Amino acid sequence: MSSATVRGIASSLGVSPATVSRSLNNSPDVSRSVRARVVAEAQRVGYELPRRAGRTGRIGIIFFNETSGPKFSGYDAVVWGGVTRAAMALKYDVCIIDPLDRKGGESFAAFFARKGVDGLVLRVDGETRHFCAAIAAERIPHVVIADRFDDERVNYVCCNSSAPSRSAIDHLLHLGHRRVAVVHNAVLDTDHRDRIDAYCAALAEAGVEVDPDMIIAINADIGGGAAALNRLMSAPEPPTAIFFTDPALTAGALRRALEVGIRVPEELSVIGVDDERLRKMTHPVFTAVCQNAAELGHQAGRWLCRQLAHPTDRDLQSSSLRLEIEAFLEINQTTAPPPDEPVRVTPTGQRIVCAPNGGKA
Repeated sequence: MSSATVRGIASSLGVSPATVSRSLNNSPDVSRSVRARVVAEAQRVGYELPRRAGRTGRIGIIFFNETSGPKFSGYDAVVWGGVTRAAMALKYDVCIIDPLDRKGGESFAAFFARKGVDGLVLRVDGETRHFCAAIAAERIPHVVIADRFDDERVNYVCCNSSAPSRSAIDHLLHLGHRRVAVVHNAVLDTDHRDRIDAYCAALAEAGVEVDPDMIIAINADIGGGAAALNRLMSAPEPPTAIFFTDPALTAGALRRALEVGIRVPEELSVIGVDDERLRKMTHPVFTAVCQNAAELGHQAGRWLCRQLAHPTDRDLQSSSLRLEIEAFLEINQTTAPPPDEPVRVTPTGQRIVCAPNGGKA
């Protein structure tokens, strides 16, 4: 147990013990700059920050994004549904927190106390991962969803899609495809990096050179999928197969292919990612790397609420959550051997059938 005291912190900073106490309890009588110094020193010396006397029975969902408030995709909706289902079973309420409401200099402990939540379910991207370590350092009960960390203080659940993504590309290679593209979210996270790495590794092992023009970063929505298809299929050497690393991208590309008359899979093979049941709602049913997003949310919510409900259980409080659920490849109706003659389609939808050597037929 730490021997750090309020008086010791006060002495180190040259302020009164009363100022330290008010700062640690987020009193409005203390300036933000002084409060920030006190909290930082308390963390440095191992002083346990005060908790609210009473629990609220609420957990917060927060998606850290550097430039905007909460941005939830269809994936997040499924995840949050799983969180809510677990929380309700354990008699906890769930609320959404806007990260931009945090005041300058306000500690995370003070921010979430002000928001009235006992624990957090977090989503981050590649630019905001550092917030997780900061929250863990303040001993705030939390679980991060869809990312993983070397820092043992950070609790997380994620879905490992590396192996099935590698299998997806191997499947295309075995069918005879050599011109394979990948389309991924412009905002990278662990999931998307894993899938891109698997794509590159599979091609490299097969002796197929990775073409930078066949790797497209774009907004992960329906419009992004359509735009990526336009761009790839109007290239001088279009792909015969595309791996879309996001469900919305996959759906958008399939719709655009139907609009411009590209036959899937006869003229273009498509593999996507599915977080729940979207693949069953497209025509044709698309081959997919499948992950159970609802289960990720359920596991996160269940673990967090159990931690909060049993604060005196030492075994439970000393445990951490570092759970990886394996994704899987499901082969459906959107993959086939490559066409004898590659198909080009201009962005306006005009089809150009190309000879195998790349010239016009």
